[in-house]
Amino acid sequence: MSFSVGDRIGEYEVVGTLGSGGIGQVYQVRHAISNRAEAMKVLLTDRAGTEEISERFLREIRVLASLDHPNIAGLHTAFHHQGQLVMIMEFVEGMTLRTKLGQGSIMMSQSLDYLRQILAGLAYAHRRGIVHRDIKPANIMVTPDERIKLLDFGLAFQGLRSDITRTGLILGSLHYMSPEQVMGERVDARSDIYSVGVTLYQLLTGRVPIDGFGEYAIASGHLKNTPEDPTSINPNIPSQLAAMVMKALAKAPEERFQTAQAFYDALGSLNSDETMSLLPTPALNREAHDSEARKTGATAQPAGAATGTRTLSGASVLAAVSRELAHYIGPIAKVVVNRAAKQAATLDELYALIGGEIGAETERKTFMATRQKYSV
Repeated sequence: MSFSVGDRIGEYEVVGTLGSGGIGQVYQVRHAISNRAEAMKVLLTDRAGTEEISERFLREIRVLASLDHPNIAGLHTAFHHQGQLVMIMEFVEGMTLRTKLGQGSIMMSQSLDYLRQILAGLAYAHRRGIVHRDIKPANIMVTPDERIKLLDFGLAFQGLRSDITRTGLILGSLHYMSPEQVMGERVDARSDIYSVGVTLYQLLTGRVPIDGFGEYAIASGHLKNTPEDPTSINPNIPSQLAAMVMKALAKAPEERFQTAQAFYDALGSLNSDETMSLLPTPALNREAHDSEARKTGATAQPAGAATGTRTLSGASVLAAVSRELAHYIGPIAKVVVNRAAKQAATLDELYALIGGEIGAETERKTFMATRQKYSV
């Protein structure tokens, strides 16, 4: 479902478009009676009929309805319009932290103030059993008066549940995923701590701690590679703060801060005089930002679109191709295949995207030949 400026949805009039993500479109609207500016989120037209996506949208509404915190963009109401769920939310003026990172240097003290607000919002959500699962700069708004608002609880859940959908699609943004999230394992609040650690590392150094050429390299890096010490990139970072960053980025959840509140409290021991330096311009952010924007953009295809066969369901095709690829790159194959499926329209395109993850030419050719097993 899409709308144009001037359209009327219940008591709301569309006044502009704010943006779109993997499943939803967000508009700025004005309430006809109070004249209050608000944000309206609806599912993209090609996603609205997907049961699993609709369930995620309903879950986001119910999660937000249970939250009331100054660092979380609040839900105002939700209703059906022409058979489609509509969410009315707090309109947050400002820019995302991703945009702010791209504008230049940020005072370290300001970055730590952002961090405290992020952790405050997460600590509140975690105490209510809610794990966000997609913390990243693009989901963090910075208002004109430097207040932080956490956005997009579309992947959030309450209680202990597996971090995969019924079709096996692993959810989240790869540069910011925890190792356990990459592997599709059960996650808890400590997964959000890892994602906060990635965001803080980026604020302090201008780059993400784990990067690489291709999704397999990034996913594998989260599992195996130790990030470069942030002080070797920015010597102005106090050693105590650098140690906190590395603790948040520990591979094993039990080695990280166990709660957002514990992370928040640890920041209180920092010497404020050491955090007043100007951080370097994050020139290296652009590549990671552009990569994330491509993965979360509105043009992404729904999981299972890359079937290219009449003999298997979309989920079965992805599972079968994942098993083929796993012979060459291991269990991360599931991550690579499911993410490539969001960009590919046919099975041929899927194979073309994932074949490059195999380094040896002979092995790559052998893998590409398995495409014939699933011909129409």
